[in-house]
Amino acid sequence: MENLLNQAIAGMEKGGFEVVRLKTGAEACEYLTAHIPADKSVGVGGSMSVKEIGAIEALRDKGCTVHTHWGAPPEKGPEIRFNARLADVYLCSANAVTKTGQMVLVDGTGNRVGAVCDGPEQVYFVVSQNKVVDGGFTTAIARIKQVACPKNAQRLGLKTSCALNGTCAADCPDSMCRVSIVLDRVPRGRKMTVLLVEDPLGY
Repeated sequence: MENLLNQAIAGMEKGGFEVVRLKTGAEACEYLTAHIPADKSVGVGGSMSVKEIGAIEALRDKGCTVHTHWGAPPEKGPEIRFNARLADVYLCSANAVTKTGQMVLVDGTGNRVGAVCDGPEQVYFVVSQNKVVDGGFTTAIARIKQVACPKNAQRLGLKTSCALNGTCAADCPDSMCRVSIVLDRVPRGRKMTVLLVEDPLGY
């Protein structure tokens, strides 16, 4: 596992990502609160990893304006997603990381990939080490479809094929896999930091 992680980290760093290895979610939360000033606005994607480490509450307590749909009424969703993309900082996760350091993201609405591709100047990814796969894009997508999507769909109450019977189907009745991107390198003019956490987080 360590060789795989080192290879993935080397690939991410070659692509311009700053990589910070941490043991626990608590350490990741502490890192974010230490590095994001109180006068900054923060956008948050629908990341269980970010939610689990307590970063949203910690940043609010620090004085940051946090734009997140967690706990917000559904009708506020479009406005929150819009403001999150215009924030100073964006927090999210990746669904998988390849052994060569590619970040793979799959979205249903597209707000997270939109913010990552062309949003806040500084992006922080909170990524558990168990999302690093021993393979390339195909292996990453397989992990997302087989591991992440069923749990996420069940959490959201979607009637996807993976939520109902645990398998992905091309004719999925309520597909949440609508936008997929691969970050080979950090987009020009952006700063991206990957907090690679030993603790299992999210899906």
